[in-house]
Amino acid sequence: MKISPSKRHFPYKHPTFGTAARPKPASAWQKTIYYLWWAYLKRNQTYLDACAKGGAGALAAIYADFGDVRGDDFKVWWTEGGRGVRLFAEPRAEDSVRVLQEGECALAASEALTLSLPLNLPKRLLERRIKELLAKHHTGKRGHQLAKKSQAKYRVQGQPNLGALELGLNVYDFKQANPDLALWEIGNQVPRVTMKHKLKRDDDKNDKIVKKRILAATVSRYLKRVNLSIERAGVGLFL
Repeated sequence: MKISPSKRHFPYKHPTFGTAARPKPASAWQKTIYYLWWAYLKRNQTYLDACAKGGAGALAAIYADFGDVRGDDFKVWWTEGGRGVRLFAEPRAEDSVRVLQEGECALAASEALTLSLPLNLPKRLLERRIKELLAKHHTGKRGHQLAKKSQAKYRVQGQPNLGALELGLNVYDFKQANPDLALWEIGNQVPRVTMKHKLKRDDDKNDKIVKKRILAATVSRYLKRVNLSIERAGVGLFL
């Protein structure tokens, strides 16, 4: 018996879109690390220049994989030529549950747990032992242990914080749209940035000075991290 998997595995939650009749909400793809990778790459001017040249130049190899990101439809980019799977899914391997044929060699212990189930034993006993062995040998958690051992062509560096990445991008975009604003003003206006330090009408002079310093420092840190991630995305890295 062989049970074939319906889809490839990803180290982290991957985008889903639903069907034409039952489309998924935008959060089903926007709240993924892969959407954010695409969003950060879209802000890399050097890569955008390469897109305008059809990929010619120093970034030809990266362009061959990531393609033109100047469009606004993430689903089109992700699904075109199976791009999302090609770039971010784990390589095809023996990822199905099946019965080994007589004489067939078992896979390495790092790839699969191979069991021998004596058919003369009660089914309940076998089920209990399988459960015990899985608990012992399959301890990794999705998005953590799997990501560390990922063999995907492009891998996220480190453990991503989606909320921080999304907020950082909001700060970056606000700065781009309002280049003349002071950093503290950006922090004061962008939602979710150090909420307890937003300026209030009844703040005294000293409170305002302290809050402005904290807001400016927070925005500065966000911008440094975002600019670095944008730069790294242009060479096929993220975080």
